[in-house]
Amino acid sequence: MAEEEKKRNEAEERTQEEAHEAESNAARRLRLTGGEGEDPIHEGEAAEGSFFSNFWYHHKWKVIIGAAFAFILITGISQYAAHSDPDITMLYAGTKYITATQNQKLTDIFETMTEDRNGDGKTYVQLNDVVFYTEDQLAEYTAWCQENGEDMTVDRLANKQANDRYVQQVWADPLICIFSESQYSEVARSGGFVKLADLFADDPDSLENLGDAAADEYGVRFWETKFCKFYDAAQIFPRDALIAVRTVPTMSALTGRKKAEEAQAANAEMFRRILTFEYPEGYDPEKQEQQAEAVSPDP
Repeated sequence: MAEEEKKRNEAEERTQEEAHEAESNAARRLRLTGGEGEDPIHEGEAAEGSFFSNFWYHHKWKVIIGAAFAFILITGISQYAAHSDPDITMLYAGTKYITATQNQKLTDIFETMTEDRNGDGKTYVQLNDVVFYTEDQLAEYTAWCQENGEDMTVDRLANKQANDRYVQQVWADPLICIFSESQYSEVARSGGFVKLADLFADDPDSLENLGDAAADEYGVRFWETKFCKFYDAAQIFPRDALIAVRTVPTMSALTGRKKAEEAQAANAEMFRRILTFEYPEGYDPEKQEQQAEAVSPDP
């Protein structure tokens, strides 16, 4: 009897232990899955999910901003790579601002007039622009403001910084230059432009046809060219603007003379094409001017 009682007690203890273990497992499943009827997940997976959820909660804006910055950086690098070696480089310097749209419309025309010099399968003309006042222009503007009781609107620090950028570009790279008269004169006095006689050595008739449009031995008044008169998109520069070809700068000669000379040769050819531009057949500039005056509103 004692032995049978002992066996019954052991069986009851095992039954209670199994029930307790089953209850613990069920509680664990509820804790991990969040409810009844769902499949249990591994504790490691739960921990992993909790880590990423927590990270995203605390750092999502850093991730979003970082991704946006990376996109902008990659886009900028790709665009720079695509445009880092233009077929023709031009520089405008003067006191009149030109917009990005005006710049693009004019370079679109220029790109139909040149070849793919660098072999990338397309033509690309880069027109840089630097707006600033020379000392002479600043003195003239200051005197005008004083006479007319107007406030000066020129930021002298920003003007100096723009002047520094201009100096860096004009004395470093072979360029086609379209400059206001004051900016032009500073370079011309130092012999920094190629002479027209040299540019048209093989075509003296075209040089002679420039007539009074030639301002001196280096530059041509841009507004007096047929190109400027025909294309409205070219009429964005100051009225006193002159166009000329920069000689190969000393800095370019030192860093890569062959490449600089090739760039200058391409610029010289583009310069000749601009100055020898002819009106399309049937185009009468005088008639066009009369029509424009006829439709212009009274002042």
